[in-house]
Amino acid sequence: MNIRRCNPLYGYGWLRAGLALFFAQPWPWLALTSAGFVLTLVVGTLPILGLLAVFLLSPALTAGYMAAARAVAGEKPLSFTYLTAGLRAAARPLIGVGGVNLFVVLTALLIFVLGWRQEVTRLLELMGSAKPDQAVLEEALTQLTLPTLLMAALFLPLAMANWFAPALVLFRGLSTGAALRLSLKASLRNVWPFLVYGVLLFLLDAIASLVLQGIVALTLRIAGQAVAEILGLVLAFPVFCAFAAVIFASMYASYMDVFERPAQAAQS
Repeated sequence: MNIRRCNPLYGYGWLRAGLALFFAQPWPWLALTSAGFVLTLVVGTLPILGLLAVFLLSPALTAGYMAAARAVAGEKPLSFTYLTAGLRAAARPLIGVGGVNLFVVLTALLIFVLGWRQEVTRLLELMGSAKPDQAVLEEALTQLTLPTLLMAALFLPLAMANWFAPALVLFRGLSTGAALRLSLKASLRNVWPFLVYGVLLFLLDAIASLVLQGIVALTLRIAGQAVAEILGLVLAFPVFCAFAAVIFASMYASYMDVFERPAQAAQS
């Protein structure tokens, strides 16, 4: 399977394409991402099996958003049925991706806790106290800097392996292992456009946050604290869902550039 090495400016193109796909059908996108978030929140609150189910089903939910993005690109209307498109098309490999993620996260957490047990215990005790000493708390956090960096170094390749995996399973019919390996390979081959994309996504998030804070601050002056707090909560959720929709749509755009368009060019 061909993997395209994109130049850095493609990162800008992915975000632009994600925004275009979102604004093509903004209200259905908001409904889909809101439903997915609420569903994840409800399932996650279930005792014992809740978080397990979230880990296992998240790649399938992401695949559903990939199917939704393809539908929007094909000028088809969105519906809630896209949330289960991944499960209906390729449940086993997508749940397998979630299982790999769960195994890696649990292994990393186990190493973290066992390797730095005293530091973690001390931090939990400080955070559980009524009035923790700020200097002691900062010292405890500093002692966990190295393991935190090691965890981040582990989760970065995991994120790369997951970026394209749901789309590869759904659209190309790959197995769990093949999709994760190919996604990691493609992400490493396109580090620079991902870097550009990440910076632009951070700037977009910062701008949205500033606008939201400005609206809340203006409301605080005009209508008081109670109304401002309510407005902040009311606006924060749809902004979060819109941001998530743009990420999913741009994820699809990046998949198309890296995997689909090279194959289309070869056929033509």
